[in-house]
Amino acid sequence: MEKTIARKKDNVRELKTRIQFLEKENQWFSSAMEMIASMGDIHRDIPRSTDPSFIFSMARRYLNQLLNLNSLAFFLVHDKDNSFYLASGESEEENGRFQVELDHQVENGTFAWALKQNRPLLVESELFKGKLFLHVLGTRSRIKGMVMGCMNRKISKIPPEMGHLISIILHNTANALENGGLYKLLSEQNKNLEEVVKTRTLELENKAFELKRNIQELKDFTFIASHDLQEPLRKVICFGERLRVNYVELMDDRAKEYIAVMEKASLRMQKLIDGLLQLSRVTTKGTQFETTNLEKIVGEVLVDLESKIVKSHAQIIVGDLPTVVADEIQMRQLFTYLISNAVKFHKKGVVPEISIAGHALGNGYWEILINDNGIGIDAKYCDRIFKPFERLHGRNEREGIGMGLALCQKIVTRHGGTISVKSKPDKGSTFIITLPEKGPEMVY
Repeated sequence: MEKTIARKKDNVRELKTRIQFLEKENQWFSSAMEMIASMGDIHRDIPRSTDPSFIFSMARRYLNQLLNLNSLAFFLVHDKDNSFYLASGESEEENGRFQVELDHQVENGTFAWALKQNRPLLVESELFKGKLFLHVLGTRSRIKGMVMGCMNRKISKIPPEMGHLISIILHNTANALENGGLYKLLSEQNKNLEEVVKTRTLELENKAFELKRNIQELKDFTFIASHDLQEPLRKVICFGERLRVNYVELMDDRAKEYIAVMEKASLRMQKLIDGLLQLSRVTTKGTQFETTNLEKIVGEVLVDLESKIVKSHAQIIVGDLPTVVADEIQMRQLFTYLISNAVKFHKKGVVPEISIAGHALGNGYWEILINDNGIGIDAKYCDRIFKPFERLHGRNEREGIGMGLALCQKIVTRHGGTISVKSKPDKGSTFIITLPEKGPEMVY
């Protein structure tokens, strides 16, 4: 009897330890997702985002959140002789120590080895106490420099998940530096474009191609990062389910509540990752543009949403809609999101009334209006709702992750158009879409 009780106590202790571990893992992945979502700040504000000091400060903030460093330095490559110089560091004294440390690492061969490793490394330091952090700063096509940091705590290795996130941050930093240099170069050349256009045409075309390639890498960034975070998240969900199923008799009500909260948060995070993937696929997985009858598309969408429309008793009027050159699948996504939202955000006790119609603007563009009599939106939020993960209602009030309208904007932008909304609380909303009849000048 005593052995059975002792065994149960051991099982309970083991269960609590596992729960604590999974909660920490879940919290880390949530922080990682927030960090990834905020990385767009490095590229958002031109020309500030082309300033190396701004890019270094953003990268420094992310690395300090993950590694808790005593000091950190960024070395860049001289274009003329391929030597390394200190581009951003700490105090004058610390910078001198970093320069000496660089020379030491070059002499013993560690620096050359680190340049070939696309991962964080911990090596012995000549001058600093504790381990020295090294990571190459490079894009897919070239090495931009090296990051060197002094760890302020004893650590033998960096966990794989954290290491991969660090690599993503520094790859993104290198792309930002590359794009900043290209932007600065193009700006300087454009000042005297009329004088140098004949001699600079080929060089500008090459730089434009390189810039386009880097922009494509940035588009792929969210897709790649989301995929890399999927697998560890599945483990959290899987082990949470095993605890709930296999150890249910050993758990008290509080433990069951912890498991339920953890599983709910993990599933919510999985939805966020799926949302990021959908957002990246607008440009990376788009289909060929072809002649598309929007009136036919809207009719098919209404058939797909029939159950929701019948349940809400919505009255939908479809007027004249154009035939345009577009990605048919994405047009279906666009109208599905907008009509579904118009049905979902209706006022209680009021039958939803929705109208969809378009008219030519006379400049090769069509304007399409989707009007409803729903709950409306405060004017101060009309721009904010098109940002990823923006929600104006709590999770318990309305379902969704706040990604639908961000996808709509990305789709419309890809088609060379615009989307906006006019609305007032309790007065309904009108979503205004402009689309070129013959498609955009450049499809990406």
